[in-house]
Amino acid sequence: MVREFYFDKGIFISFLSLFIIGITFIFSASSTSEINHGSFSLLQKYLVISFIGFIVMFISYNIPISFWKKVAYPSIIFAVILLITVLILPPLKLKSGAEIHRWINFGLFKFQPSEFAKFAVVLFLARFIELKSDKYLQQFKAILTVGFVIGIIMVLIIIEPHNSGALFIALLTMLIILSSNFSLKHLSILGSIFAPIVIIGIFLNSYALNRFLSVIDPIKYKSSQTYQPFEAILAFVKGGFFGEGFGEGTQKFYYLPKIHTDYIYALIGEETGFIGATVVLGLFLYILIKGISISLKKEDRFTQALGIGITYIISLQAFLHILINLSLFPSTGYTLPFISYGGSSLIMNMAYIGILLRISKERNKSKLSGGLKYRKR
Repeated sequence: MVREFYFDKGIFISFLSLFIIGITFIFSASSTSEINHGSFSLLQKYLVISFIGFIVMFISYNIPISFWKKVAYPSIIFAVILLITVLILPPLKLKSGAEIHRWINFGLFKFQPSEFAKFAVVLFLARFIELKSDKYLQQFKAILTVGFVIGIIMVLIIIEPHNSGALFIALLTMLIILSSNFSLKHLSILGSIFAPIVIIGIFLNSYALNRFLSVIDPIKYKSSQTYQPFEAILAFVKGGFFGEGFGEGTQKFYYLPKIHTDYIYALIGEETGFIGATVVLGLFLYILIKGISISLKKEDRFTQALGIGITYIISLQAFLHILINLSLFPSTGYTLPFISYGGSSLIMNMAYIGILLRISKERNKSKLSGGLKYRKR
């Protein structure tokens, strides 16, 4: 029998530690006049959104896993509706003059349908894996079916345009497929078809190409579009081993735009040094390892795939953010879960923790029960 109030304390403590780190460095980032303008400060907004996030986390923790099974397929339809809706709504005009369709404005915060789409993709894949036999998953039509459904989501996100969001969906789908019993041969066939298209698209897009070139040589390609990687590296260099001290970082003063969102890990590295940056990385590694471990012990394939998929969402976003801040991946705008300032991102990530904690209290599989099979190598 499942204990009524049991959940994995390791994951909860790791999340809470990251959340406290987030409050600390949002406060540090808000000391700049460029970020913290108006009477309603950045930290105040972050705390209000966090309060909503805790309510959502509590609700998601108390929702039975059976509910997510029922809404798995409808959720992908709802995600498509949201993505179409945001394309119909008036666009947001950037300072550069470009117009994008990414957010639905709810007043206090803006909601990104692409954030919900990540969860919908995990639910869809988890239900698909549960309902289909291993023999079916080994067939080419299984990959084609998944590719078609996920492809629709990606195309709608690209139209916004939000290329980094589409890339995230692609990487997330690939990780879940690699963790299940789909055919690697068929996956490689699809990859060999789409990879050249992506590469050609990058070379035809000067903005995207500059982002990739800035990873190769941040100094040479430092410009109005690609100077962030250089400034982020400088933040880590200045931080050294122990850091310059909390609140003492200077990169947040106009040198790194969006330091409270896309480059907050660089701020952590500058003010707490190698030690602080390593602690944050270690907490995310723990959530990754523990989340997968907990999920694989569960009785049914859906719960396993759901837990692994949610763990991948949190971990993949964190590691991409860290790689970007270390100039090891093109700058594409991924927030750091539980730490970066953000509305829909923070609320969705807290919902994921609630679901992961719920999965941790579900019944473990017996020796005779089945589940996701380890892929034969």
